[in-house]
Amino acid sequence: MDISEIKGAYDCIVSLGSSCEPAAHLRRKGLRSFSSPLDWVVSLSLTDVNRLLSSRFAGYMEIENMSPVEGNDVFVENEVVMPVKSYFIKDFYYNVISVHDFPVLDGQEWSAAYPGFKSKIEMRSQRLLDQLAVSRRTLFIRWGSTYEEAAALQQTLRPLTGGEFLILIVNGVDGLESVINNGWGYPGICSLSIPNRAGDNETWDYLLDGIVKQEA
Repeated sequence: MDISEIKGAYDCIVSLGSSCEPAAHLRRKGLRSFSSPLDWVVSLSLTDVNRLLSSRFAGYMEIENMSPVEGNDVFVENEVVMPVKSYFIKDFYYNVISVHDFPVLDGQEWSAAYPGFKSKIEMRSQRLLDQLAVSRRTLFIRWGSTYEEAAALQQTLRPLTGGEFLILIVNGVDGLESVINNGWGYPGICSLSIPNRAGDNETWDYLLDGIVKQEA
């Protein structure tokens, strides 16, 4: 598919990771209706994301599978950045890392924030599944995918979606200065290589131009 073929109106536009980048630009452009369970985490393996979607988020972010890993970011509460660092907490079952949900506070273990986090993740997961079931037209955006992973993603999404859906794959390439169509020739999937730059508003404005939320 060419990028021109994904232009149009959608009931639901969803980021599937692998980082916060797609969700942040969807929000900036007013194209995001709700926060999905993959918006504010790092999910480097689309194969693991496919497994997570196939399970309908069963066992996602269970505390017995989670522990801190090296690194930290900023704590985000109700999508507002707070002046507090956050732990990187990894779900080793699905290989997904929470980067904004567990504040680094003196005298408090990371797990103190878990009950609220788990409730939020379960709510977001169920809301996504509910929205996909009733959406007439859905666009999924994934940063980072091979051809084989994208094909598997399409098969994974079929039983979750109640209507038509398209997939936009973007792969960041170091040193690239423009957007290139990868020419995968796979119906329903548009695969592009883009400059590998965080916060690249210009490129994402180009990608999202002509994509709109369907009026109710």
